[in-house]
Amino acid sequence: MKQKRLLLFVLVGLVVVLGAGLALVTHLAAEPEETEDDPSIALTDYAAADITAIQYTRGDETVNLERITETVETTDEETGEVTTEEESRWILTDRPDETVEQTLINSMTTALGTLTATRDLGENESLAQFGLDEPVLTVCATANGEDHIYYYGDTNEVTGEVYLMVEGETSLYTVSYTSLNVFQYTADELIQVITAEVEPEESSE
Repeated sequence: MKQKRLLLFVLVGLVVVLGAGLALVTHLAAEPEETEDDPSIALTDYAAADITAIQYTRGDETVNLERITETVETTDEETGEVTTEEESRWILTDRPDETVEQTLINSMTTALGTLTATRDLGENESLAQFGLDEPVLTVCATANGEDHIYYYGDTNEVTGEVYLMVEGETSLYTVSYTSLNVFQYTADELIQVITAEVEPEESSE
């Protein structure tokens, strides 16, 4: 009889231990996983849609772009009803009659509106060491009525990142190469190439 009671106590103890273990596992599984904070450093306080003008200098050429808003009328073919809406587009400031590739400029505004640094290297007086005594690229973005100027220096051969400084700040940053590469185009390269349809010549028999 005593052996049966002892066995019963042992079984009850095992059930309690197993139950506690199961509760602990369930609790741990329900806890959210800890994630590392995003190490990127925001370098802009505006969005791509806030940008109304861009000026960038690369090499010997300076490209000036501005966003204009136009009122466009649309006529419904069935009802004849005319509706108007405002549409914005980018133009070359000194060549406003040319049609430019909007997608290329949208890539620029996106890069500027989301510009983040991967590292903050602090203050550094040796700008020539990073190619910032004579920047590879200088960009001025006008957003919300204010100009924001960025200087791009050399590319780090190991990481592929670009050294950058912001006008009015003393810190040296590194940024993704993509933020530099979107400004690779000359004014001529931004102009949209429209291929005219050539009508086939009639064969003479």
